[in-house]
Amino acid sequence: MVDATPSQTVRPKAKTAGITLRLLATAYDLIILFGLLFIAFAISTQIASIPSNHWLSQLLVTIIAYAYFAGFWSKGGATTGMRPWKLRVAMIDTGDHPSLANATVRFFAMGLTWLAFGVTFFQLMAYVATGNIDKLTFFVASIIPFISMLCMLLTPRKQPLHDLLAGTSMFKLQ
Repeated sequence: MVDATPSQTVRPKAKTAGITLRLLATAYDLIILFGLLFIAFAISTQIASIPSNHWLSQLLVTIIAYAYFAGFWSKGGATTGMRPWKLRVAMIDTGDHPSLANATVRFFAMGLTWLAFGVTFFQLMAYVATGNIDKLTFFVASIIPFISMLCMLLTPRKQPLHDLLAGTSMFKLQ
């Protein structure tokens, strides 16, 4: 840590996080999130009798994922999956953890990227299985993750699209 006067922001020593650590943290977070969603679905389907394909179930998934990611990012800068690797999300201009508004932008932009990646993946699997592909869907869905990865490769702080939009970056504490 750096000593600071009241007018300075205290910033930990950190370097930009690489793709491998980001993916490991994401995998860990997804395991935790699936556990939370399993419990939520068990309660909603057994007690409230809401079918899993009902729009309320989809809303529940979004709310739980949002609360998990945006909550952790805005309160301490790191999710449970980021902590073992000492990763933190911080605002580029101040080094502080993101506000709830910035965490919200980051969450929905990241969600759009992962959704587009999923659509691209399933389009490729359909092509492998059937030999047919919806070219327009594939192109539109694949362009978002491509742009995000391109941003990560070209920006000095390795910021994917969601970090650029939110004004944040992910760092590995030293």
